[in-house]
Amino acid sequence: MDKKSITITDETILSYYRENPHVDIIAMNLMLIDILKSLSTNLTATVNSTINSKILSIVSDIDKNVSSFRNDIITNFNEKLNQTKKEYVEDLKTQLTNNILSNNEKLSSLIDRNADNILARTTSSITAIVNDIVPKSQDKNYVQIENCIKTFCSSIEQDTKKLLETKHKDENSSKNIIDNIESNFSKMVSSIQAPIFQLVQSSEERTIGGIQKVKDEMSQQNIIQEKLTAELNDFLNKYKHNSSLKGGVSESELYFMLQSIMPSDEIIRVSSETASCDFKVNRKNKDKPTILFENKDYNRSVTTDEVTKFERDLKTQKAHGIFISQKTPITFKDSFQIDIINNLIHVYIPNCQYDAEKLKTAIDIVDNLSSKLNIINSANEVDDDHMYPTTKTDIEELANEYRNFAIQKVSILEMVKTNSKQLLDKLEEIQLPRIKNILIKFGLIDNENLKCPHCNIYEGKNKASLSAHLRNCKANSCKKKDDDSFSEIAVEMENTILETEISAPVTKKVSKSKK
Repeated sequence: MDKKSITITDETILSYYRENPHVDIIAMNLMLIDILKSLSTNLTATVNSTINSKILSIVSDIDKNVSSFRNDIITNFNEKLNQTKKEYVEDLKTQLTNNILSNNEKLSSLIDRNADNILARTTSSITAIVNDIVPKSQDKNYVQIENCIKTFCSSIEQDTKKLLETKHKDENSSKNIIDNIESNFSKMVSSIQAPIFQLVQSSEERTIGGIQKVKDEMSQQNIIQEKLTAELNDFLNKYKHNSSLKGGVSESELYFMLQSIMPSDEIIRVSSETASCDFKVNRKNKDKPTILFENKDYNRSVTTDEVTKFERDLKTQKAHGIFISQKTPITFKDSFQIDIINNLIHVYIPNCQYDAEKLKTAIDIVDNLSSKLNIINSANEVDDDHMYPTTKTDIEELANEYRNFAIQKVSILEMVKTNSKQLLDKLEEIQLPRIKNILIKFGLIDNENLKCPHCNIYEGKNKASLSAHLRNCKANSCKKKDDDSFSEIAVEMENTILETEISAPVTKKVSKSKK
């Protein structure tokens, strides 16, 4: 593939651009790149700005709500007190006007008789106001306000009696009574306002303290967010520009691949040692050789210097090795190329893409070739007429055959993975429905249609399709018995299939006898 071109094979992306031909794919990618660059450079500033704006908005709303709440309490309280005072005074004026009596004793008796009702109504009205303003949790303030109201009521009653006792036939007696009531009302309002203002003040202080606590927590969270963002950017920059860190991540991925392929062998990370490649695998089976693994995850082709270093490491360690390039080609090396230098096998896997099958194939090549090399070396060392001499050309041809075998194996494996589902679907489609229906009609074979026992409508092609339908069948009212009913159906289907297979030859004999 050309390095300057990118091929898109994802069906979702392709279908979108087919449905929207007016959208330019290059313009869309440029726009996305600009967004990603902007996010990567201004991510911290954007997060900080967003958090600060939210904090300011929350604090501003809370401040407005507290101020509005305080003003509403004072206004509502004063309005209700004035309304109660006005009603009380008006009632008292009415009683004094409508009851013109000859002496103060009768007037006192009238006031005493109506005082309890009027003062009880006043007390309940003011108590209701206090209940709306002061929460039940503030027992101390509630008791203080309630005592002020009771004292006010007692004071009105006593002052009124005194006025009636001292003022005989005084025309200004009613005016004095009303003035006395207004004076006591003013005193009561001042007494009640003090604990209410104190309560509002303490509530405001608690609110401000809560806001400050939230602000401190948000600041602390902002510091943590900045630290996390800085660490993330630092890691990404190191991963992008630091080949050592990128190589470490790739080596970890290769380690897990080796662990899954060779679970019983000893896998040792030797990248920190001199001339030792990246991994060394000691085999549990002593007949199999030790293998060194060199891993590269470059964005460019692996140079010949890296290949030379790999050959030097194998020569130093006197072990076979596999050179893996995860994303790029290897200079002057083909896929699964095998080089035998000083009786040491060198296998190269370019563009591995962390494919475990390719790695497993390379390991099999080393295991099989090493055993052949050991036989050849033993034959050369032993002077025996029955041994057949082997030349270097024979070894190279053998290596080429193994290489071609590996390439064909990987190609066939990918082809089988791609076509297996299609083949299975095609096999499922091979049916003879008309012949089958005729044979069922005459009773020559049993009906093998997998019909749903709940809805009696759905007919599955196989057990899997019927099982999927049974789990979601709306006619199946008892979900708890799904597993039991399905198991019974499965047993019946298996028995039916067995009976059909057994009865098939008998059916043929009967048909011949009829003829």
